[in-house]
Amino acid sequence: MTQTEQADHLATPLRDAVYAITAGDYDAAVLLLSDPLWELLESNYWNASHPLPPHARQALDTYLHLAKTLWHRAGLGQPHPIVLYKTTLLSTKAIETALRVLARIYAGCNLGFCAPPPGFWRTVYALTGYIISERFPDRENREALTHQVLQVWLMAWLNPLSLAPGRLPVAVRLVGILCKTCSFTLVSPTHAGSGLAASDLLSDVPPMPFARVPTTWEPIAPLYINAQDAAFTMRELATPPSRHAPSDVYEALLQSALQVGLSAQEMQDFVRRAMREFGYTNARSIPRVGREDVVSTVVGFIECWSALQEQAKPITAPGTSASHHTHSAIVENHSDGGFLLRYELSEANLCVGTFLCLRGSVSEPWTIAAVRWLEDSNNVVLVGCEVICNFADARIAQTPDKSEHLPIISFLKNEASYVLCAFDPSKANSVSQLTVDSENWVVAVASEIGEDWQLSAVLDVTQLK
Repeated sequence: MTQTEQADHLATPLRDAVYAITAGDYDAAVLLLSDPLWELLESNYWNASHPLPPHARQALDTYLHLAKTLWHRAGLGQPHPIVLYKTTLLSTKAIETALRVLARIYAGCNLGFCAPPPGFWRTVYALTGYIISERFPDRENREALTHQVLQVWLMAWLNPLSLAPGRLPVAVRLVGILCKTCSFTLVSPTHAGSGLAASDLLSDVPPMPFARVPTTWEPIAPLYINAQDAAFTMRELATPPSRHAPSDVYEALLQSALQVGLSAQEMQDFVRRAMREFGYTNARSIPRVGREDVVSTVVGFIECWSALQEQAKPITAPGTSASHHTHSAIVENHSDGGFLLRYELSEANLCVGTFLCLRGSVSEPWTIAAVRWLEDSNNVVLVGCEVICNFADARIAQTPDKSEHLPIISFLKNEASYVLCAFDPSKANSVSQLTVDSENWVVAVASEIGEDWQLSAVLDVTQLK
């Protein structure tokens, strides 16, 4: 059975169950949303390369089609684009079901690194505005529904971050914590630390982090998430107390991280990253320069190593073919620490953790970077890259017994030496040794692992006798 046939086979029972739903049967709709077959469908495209290969694209399209069909069959609204029926607003049960379907749609989009379907955010905002308005009659359930709709807003940061495998449960736990410490307001917060996200309720675009709201933003119906309490929660998570005074919030999140394979340091890095996105420290302190420059990029560790090697060689004769394949990209904007690239690709070769290098012309050195997030809109892929280093050397290392030759990339950063090499699961979690030229390098446990590479610090260098 091919991968495409397997995805279609998985979808058959879900499809039958979706079409069996009748309008107003909200209990059956909510029960169906918890079916594990949704997760099995997601696994066919979760963390795939981008643009999505055919079988992964079909799985994602099937997932979204079934979720939108469920939306329509349950009597909540039209699916193309997603539109809310006014009758849905007459029942608390209908609103709760609508929010659960929207959350399911958005979770699937997060895992596929794609934008939700047209009408999605307009529908979320319609529900938001109604729940917090004075016209909403069910005061008893207002708080629970507010938390539910806040979770959808807060999930918006998962998509641009495009979390690597294992990070999602921690992120979901964090969203659960934040939704209890946030509230909606019509008044703009006075500074980034008190604002989490903002949006125009009459638009169909996702909420933006408050710290990045443009100075010229003139929404027709603005709504802000006030996050002063959340900012203090984030600070507590990023600076956990000592063992003598444990924090329930921190310990709960740490346990979630440990269960999915993260270390305490990885979890803290994750929380700090969320803080940067949500403005506990003002993100405007990171200047982003807009530009539309064409750059050449090389994708994958071995390909980048070859590009760096050729750069160090004397200029070859005209017509000599390179040993690596380049892709053209447009730089949308850049900061000191990274680039936002736009690719128009025909083959699938990008995912979170992809290793790449880029330069503007052949006279410039290659900049080494890693993909941190991406968003796929068919064949156009937006890629957020973090710069690892601006100057690096491609070298050949040997194992101490000289039985293996390994391509490595070395560089200096803050007067410390680092080495990048191909991912080796047998060596990533232990200190190892490499022979480089006439030196013996003691290499630390991998501090970061990407798609096909690992980064380690060089602990010691000694001359071979």
